[in-house]
Amino acid sequence: MTSKKHKKGSKAEESREAAEGVGAPEKIEENGIVERLQKEVETLSEKNAELEDRYLRIAAEFDNYKKRQKRIFGEMVDAAHDALILKILDILDNFERAIESSEKPLDPDGVIEGVELIYSQMLDMLASENIESICPEGECFDPNVHEAVSVVPCDKEEGRVLDVVRKGYRKGDRLIRPARVVVSAPKSEEDE
Repeated sequence: MTSKKHKKGSKAEESREAAEGVGAPEKIEENGIVERLQKEVETLSEKNAELEDRYLRIAAEFDNYKKRQKRIFGEMVDAAHDALILKILDILDNFERAIESSEKPLDPDGVIEGVELIYSQMLDMLASENIESICPEGECFDPNVHEAVSVVPCDKEEGRVLDVVRKGYRKGDRLIRPARVVVSAPKSEEDE
């Protein structure tokens, strides 16, 4: 029994020693860790708030950048349209002059010359926009740039463009409109 009392006594003694500060260095050390961790949490919270603020500013700047780029792109498209319209208006002016001149006594040579001038202006306008015509007569049929409107049996090599019904146009590598063409086919026995 004395051993049980002794054990109880030692527990009570430990509690008393702890209250008196024996073993306090451990507690002080724990308090130091807690303080350091609290400071670290505060520092990280401040850093997080700073980063969040920077993120929001950058996101707002990027949003403004996108809006600005969209506006600039729209202005560039409008300017390109305006430039093209100005070129077309010059040609329209020549059509008006031709119509006005038709009210006077008709000069067939003058009319032909006027139409040729307008046609030349149109070709120049297309060339200034880097648009070239596709007139593939005699070439091999290419479904990427040609649209076959009919096939004619003949003695020529199969798959050759015999006639161009309507010219095609391209700008660089981009097809604007395919050329409508008549394509050769081999003669069958019935055709002979």
